[in-house]
Amino acid sequence: MSDSQKSPSIEDLTPEEASRIIHSHRKVRYGTACWPCRQRKVKCDNKSPCENCVKREHPQLCSYKPNRSATTGKSVSTSSEHPTSGRKRSRSPDRQESRSQSNEAREAIRAYVFIDPDNTETARYVGQNSIPALLREQTSVSEPQEVNGIRQDMRSLLGLDNSAPFPLMSSRHLDRLTLDISSELPSDREVMKLFRTYKEIPQPFWGFVIDIDDLESRLMVYLEERAKNARSSIKSTKPVSASWLAILFAVLAVGSQYHDSPYHVRTRDSQKYIQISFHFLRLGNFLLRPNLDSIQALLMTSFVLLNDMKAEASWALLGLTCRLAQSLGLHRAQPLDGRQTPDAARKEMARRKLWWTCLWHDTLTSLSFDRSPMTNIPCCPIPMSPTANTEGWAYLEAMFNLCQIVSQRLNPDAIATATYEQILDNCAAVENIRSKLSIQLRSKETCKSALDRLQHFAIRLHTSFMISVCCRPALIRRDSNHLDATQRKFLADRCKANLTETVRMFLAMHQLSVIPTRSWAFTYHGLSSAVLLGILGETKADPEVRELQGDLISALSATAAKDQTSPQPHIRKSDLDIELSGPLSRALAALKNIYDHGSVVAPPIKRESSTSGPASGARTPLPQMQAPGFPGNGALAQDPRAVPATLDPHQNAALAMTELQQQSGGAVADFSAGIPFSQTPPVPGAQQQLPDIAAFDPASYMSPMDLYDSIFWESPDPFNTGMDAMNFDFLAHPPPGQPTQQQFYF
Repeated sequence: MSDSQKSPSIEDLTPEEASRIIHSHRKVRYGTACWPCRQRKVKCDNKSPCENCVKREHPQLCSYKPNRSATTGKSVSTSSEHPTSGRKRSRSPDRQESRSQSNEAREAIRAYVFIDPDNTETARYVGQNSIPALLREQTSVSEPQEVNGIRQDMRSLLGLDNSAPFPLMSSRHLDRLTLDISSELPSDREVMKLFRTYKEIPQPFWGFVIDIDDLESRLMVYLEERAKNARSSIKSTKPVSASWLAILFAVLAVGSQYHDSPYHVRTRDSQKYIQISFHFLRLGNFLLRPNLDSIQALLMTSFVLLNDMKAEASWALLGLTCRLAQSLGLHRAQPLDGRQTPDAARKEMARRKLWWTCLWHDTLTSLSFDRSPMTNIPCCPIPMSPTANTEGWAYLEAMFNLCQIVSQRLNPDAIATATYEQILDNCAAVENIRSKLSIQLRSKETCKSALDRLQHFAIRLHTSFMISVCCRPALIRRDSNHLDATQRKFLADRCKANLTETVRMFLAMHQLSVIPTRSWAFTYHGLSSAVLLGILGETKADPEVRELQGDLISALSATAAKDQTSPQPHIRKSDLDIELSGPLSRALAALKNIYDHGSVVAPPIKRESSTSGPASGARTPLPQMQAPGFPGNGALAQDPRAVPATLDPHQNAALAMTELQQQSGGAVADFSAGIPFSQTPPVPGAQQQLPDIAAFDPASYMSPMDLYDSIFWESPDPFNTGMDAMNFDFLAHPPPGQPTQQQFYF
C-alpha cells in the first residue's frame, strides 16, 4: 500500500474500525435482472413482469427475489467437479470423446440452427385438490426463502420435476443425430416453396399453426440470420428454440405431402422433414417440458402419419399429444380476474384454438375406428370470433362445433343406446351447422373464391357423413336396437341419401384440388360411403350412385408422372398418385368388384389384381380380396377345417356354419337360404362333397354393417405376430467373478 493510501491516524484505529472502513468503501453489485433473465444471461428491462418473460409466456416466473436453488446449484456443481480441495478429478477417454462429439455436432449445425436451451419451467396444470396445488396456495411472498425452496424441492418427490434431460435417448445419440441433420437441411428456396404450399392448402382446412403470420415473419428473420452465419465466422446472437424448429420442419413435412411432386418424392421429403421435426422435439424435451410450440408440432406429426396411411400410429400419437395439452391446462379456461387486456385475451384464444384442434383430430380419427375419444371431457368453450354470431361461422369454427357434436353424441357408448328420437335430434343438430355458416360458405352460388367453394364442399362432406353415421343403427342386426320397420326404413333411406351426398362432395372437391385424395380423413369418408352404398345394393338400384362410384374409382386410381428411379429402398416407385393402407385398399378392391360384378367378391375366374398396385414394405400389404372367411382355391371342399393362417377368426361365419351342418346334418335357420346346400341326406361312409363357396357373396348372410366392418377393419392376434422379428442374439455378461466362457447358469 502506498503512502497516499495510508490514513494519517492509522496508529489510533482499532481493528474493528479498520474493518468497517474497508467494507464501507467496497463496491457492492446488486442484481437487477429477474431470475429467468439471470439464468439465460440476457438483458432485463426490470419491469414486472419483464418483456422477456412475457414473450416466452411465463410471466409468473418473473421474480426479483434472490433464488436459493440457483446458488445452491452452483455450489453443488462445483463440489461435484472438485470433490477434494487439493485433487482434480481425471476425465475418462469416453467422457472426452463424447464431449468432442457434442462440440462437433454443435459446430456443424450452428451455421443453420441456433438452439437456445430453455431451462425455465413451463407452468403446468394440476387440479385444485392435488397436493402440488395445495402447496402452491400455502406459499406466500413473505415467507422465508428456505421454506419456499423446500416446497420447490418436493416437486421431485411428487413426480413434477422437469429439469431432467430427455429420458428416452442419451445425449450422445442426440448429438449424433444433430450432426446428421446438418447435411439434410433444405435450401431457402425449398423452405419457402414448401411453406407457401402449406399456407395455401392445408392451413385453411386444419389450422395447425395458431398464428401463421407470426411464424412467417419469424421464418424470414431466421433465414436471413442463417445466411449471415453461413458466410461469417461471427455467429448471430438471435437464437431460436428447438420447439420452434420442430414446428418449422413439421410445416415442411405437411407442405411436402400437398406439393405438386411425384408420389415417391413427396413421401421421401415428408418422411425426412418429419423425422427432423421429431428430433428437435426430443432436443426440446417435449415429454418433460412441453409448450405450445411442441403441441403444434406433434399435431402435424400425427397428421403426416395419418396421410401416409399410418392411421394407427397417428391415433396413438394423438393420445400422447392430448395428454401433454392437458398437462399445460389447455383444456381449462384461464380466469383473467378482471385483467382483461388485449394481449391476455389473444393468448387465451390461442390456447383454446390449440386444444380444440387436438379435440378435432382425436374425435374424427377415433370415429373412423369406432373408438371412444379421450378428449370427451368438460373443457373450455369453443374459440369463436367476435363476429361469429352476426356474420356467421368460419370453416374452422364450424368444424369445432361439428366435432363437439360428434364427441358428445356419436361416441360408441352414446350411439349404442340412442333411441329413434335421439337419432333424429342428432341429425338435426348436425344439419343446423350448415345454416350458421357465413354467407360465402352456405351455398355454392354465394362462394366468392375457390377456397370458399372447397370449404363449402368440405363442410357438406363432413356433415353428410356424420348424418349417415347417426342413421347407421338402422343397418345393423334387428335385435340390437328398438327400431320398428317404419323407423328403420326411414333412417336407412336417409342414410343412403347422405352417403350419396358424401361421395358427390368428395368428387366436387377432387375437381378443384388434390386435398381429398391426399388427406386420409377425406379419402376414408368418401371411399367408405361408396362401399356402404354398394353393400346396400344402390349400385344396381340407382344409376347416379353407380356413376359416382365409377368416378370415385377413377379418382383414387389416377396415375401421376412416371419417374425412372426411386430415391430410397423403402419408398418404391409408383405410377399411382396415392397409395392406400390395408383397410382402404381392401375397400377400393371391394368397391371395384361391386361396380364390375355386382357383389363384394368377384368371380374366381374374373378376379383382377389390386387396383392400388403391389404394396410397399412401409404399409400394410393388400391380400387378395376373398369372401370373409373363405379360401379362394376350393380347398374348403376337400377339408372344411383347413383354415388358412391369414384367415381372420372373426370373419369365418360360413366356415363355422358348414362344420355345424356336417355335425348335425341340418341347416342353420338364419343363413341356410343364402347358400344352396344339397338337400340329399349324406350317405354313411361316403365323403361329403361340398361346392366351392368362395364365389358366394357374403352380403347374403351378413348384415350391412358387419360386412362393412369385415372389409375395413382387421382383428389380428396382438401376441407373437412376428412383425418385429430380428436377430437380437446379444452376448450376455456373466456374473461377477465368473469367466465369459462358463455361462451355464441358465
